[in-house]
Amino acid sequence: MLRLAHIADIHWGLGYPGPNPQSRFDDICRVMDWTADRMIAEQVDLVLVAGDMFRKADVSLEKASKEIRAAVAWLRKLTAAGIEVIVISGTPSHDPASAYELLKAFELPGVRIVTEMDALDYETSESGVSIVCMPGMDRSNFANQDDYRGLPAHHIHQMMTDAIEDHCQAFFAEANYTPTILLGHLPYDLADTGFEDVLMQNEAILTQAAIQGYDLVCLGHIHRPQQNGTVFYSGSPERLSFSDEKQGAGFWIHEWDEDADKFVSKFIDTPARQYLTIDLMSDDIRRFITEGPLFWSKFPATNPIVRVIYSCDEALNKQLDRRVLEQSLYAAGAFFVAEIRGEIARADRMRDSGVTEQVGPVEAVRKWAANQEIPAAEIDELAAMTGQLMGVQ
Repeated sequence: MLRLAHIADIHWGLGYPGPNPQSRFDDICRVMDWTADRMIAEQVDLVLVAGDMFRKADVSLEKASKEIRAAVAWLRKLTAAGIEVIVISGTPSHDPASAYELLKAFELPGVRIVTEMDALDYETSESGVSIVCMPGMDRSNFANQDDYRGLPAHHIHQMMTDAIEDHCQAFFAEANYTPTILLGHLPYDLADTGFEDVLMQNEAILTQAAIQGYDLVCLGHIHRPQQNGTVFYSGSPERLSFSDEKQGAGFWIHEWDEDADKFVSKFIDTPARQYLTIDLMSDDIRRFITEGPLFWSKFPATNPIVRVIYSCDEALNKQLDRRVLEQSLYAAGAFFVAEIRGEIARADRMRDSGVTEQVGPVEAVRKWAANQEIPAAEIDELAAMTGQLMGVQ
């Protein structure tokens, strides 16, 4: 019996928005340590990592060394339990080739690092499984080839898609074992991509024809856990931004059922940090000003990352103390307040008829400020600053 875990889009990295540059990195490490424990408890034989282990390609040596050490520690925890791991590289802007070369240099027993299209065999006590690896594509490498140079982006996209289809089917035809698995970091043409489809224009696509015949397709790149037939995306094990707010976080366990001749799969949710958007209307702002933050005395999640988006008019906005609002969110248990953003309904004001071309700049500023209902002390300060800038006494 073959049991394998499928995980992707870990994005180890420092500098995520949080209480400090280290805090979200610690979150990722905490969740990944949990995933290793769970995979060991699930008694998986093999872990497939479908790309994007890291956050950014252009990081300092100090940051990169921390991220790589974290990845190595996770891999060693798995292999120490007798679990083998296959890792493919992901999107080049996230996953630098140098990081994977360093991982290779560690020569970790039981870990295979793949950065180019390849086919591997994992042998079990009874038989084996063939795994075709399709790492993230570097479009610039294709565009610079003679066959692609100078072509429009959509032509390159189609040619890359065709090339992937040809390679997938060629590798499948030469597979040594059944089941045969495709491990890739690509957008699938039937995937639910959500907003990310905007970011994937002119990317090479994994087509239905490309996966024909495969018993299981394990993918990374789209941060939405999902299943489409035999095609699976694991999403990210840790939520990384507000675009993940409503998404599950975790990884898949796939078990080969020899009698049914197919994989049976289940999704494992991780203890990932929650993101929480609080939408406030004018009545909420009035209540906050008069009564305090009673309506968020308890968040629906523990220590979430919070943002507030509120709507009101200018007069009410002037009464709102955003610092007090932020302090109340932390008092209610927010891990980090990422943003407080007001969508203010601006009052239409008539242009001051006294502001004409004959009025000097200082007087024009005074009339404009008065029309905007700016306090007198601030008007005097604005007028003085305008006089200094314009050289007017």
